Amino acid sequence: MKRLEEARRRTNERLQKQQQRVDARFARMQERLQQKFDEPSDTQQRIIEAALVLLKEDGLASLTQRKLATRLDMQAPALYWHFKNKEVLVDYLAEAILKREFETIEPRRDDQSWQEWLIDHMSRLRKAMLAYPDGARVVAGARLYPAVTLAKSFEYGLRSLHSAGIDLIAARRIITTATTYTFGYVIEEQAAPSEEELEEYDVNTFLEAYPYLARSFAGEERTKAGQEADYLAGLHLIIHETSGA
Repeated sequence: MKRLEEARRRTNERLQKQQQRVDARFARMQERLQQKFDEPSDTQQRIIEAALVLLKEDGLASLTQRKLATRLDMQAPALYWHFKNKEVLVDYLAEAILKREFETIEPRRDDQSWQEWLIDHMSRLRKAMLAYPDGARVVAGARLYPAVTLAKSFEYGLRSLHSAGIDLIAARRIITTATTYTFGYVIEEQAAPSEEELEEYDVNTFLEAYPYLARSFAGEERTKAGQEADYLAGLHLIIHETSGA
């Protein structure tokens, strides 16, 4: 009996030490990542601000290194000293876009349901992306570093749902589904033809060939309020299905 107890004690000690080593390793990794993706330098911030202006004016396709360099009165190769390629710059743009809406992110309050928190949070994500042409394409394709606000969005989402009694795996699926839905919805919103472009099409003839499509939109005006209502209705469907409500 004593041998069994001693073996159990030694096993527990080994497991505790192993867990301590794992915790320390993750702490070091987090520290290195935080150092690697620190706040942009003054020059980087100036480049980011100029890139956001170009994005606002003409969208992502027109955001070229040459145009950006001209706007900044710099030589194009000099940009590579601060951002090694356009993809990295776009990641920083995603972070800047998100930070303007999510200056702070808070998890669910004790008096708040996880459904209420998720609807509010996803609506703010949609608002952030709609603030810039192609904002959804920029944010949806961003890596979690340096777009750390996107990482915080997932982290606080998981915490908010888990604290409400939802299993972490289920919480991850709910957050991922809601976020992916929001990305896709806004990408479609921002890719939709303008009123001027629609005037070039014979919409009525087109819809005659697709009567169910025509009837599904009958009596609806595609206003911003209507698009938001459709978005929220879809988000409620996701929550209803995943929560079993």
